[in-house]
Amino acid sequence: MTASTIPPHEQSDNTGNAESRAHTPPDWWDQHRPVTSDEYSDMALMFGALSILTFWMFGLGILLGAAAIGTALAARRPDTPGRDLGDNTAGVVGILTGIAGIAFGAVFLTAALPHL
Repeated sequence: MTASTIPPHEQSDNTGNAESRAHTPPDWWDQHRPVTSDEYSDMALMFGALSILTFWMFGLGILLGAAAIGTALAARRPDTPGRDLGDNTAGVVGILTGIAGIAFGAVFLTAALPHL
């Protein structure tokens, strides 16, 4: 085994010792920042899409659809930060996908429960 030829004072600082470096969280990880209307709309769309994908899981699609409608309604509130009062489209897709997930889940449950 050969020894390092780099003098100790010139070696890199990446020695794996994470405690020696100061921990600074990224800028997007500000937990005290309020959630904006666009973020609520994105969450509603994700919950709605998941509710449609999981309609066959005996009620999970219905719960996710309800979460999609709730977050979409939160995006449409006038006091939500970043909400443009002239824009009426905030959260509409989340509401529609949530309703579709609830409808698909209800149809599946009514079709599947008699056969259990």
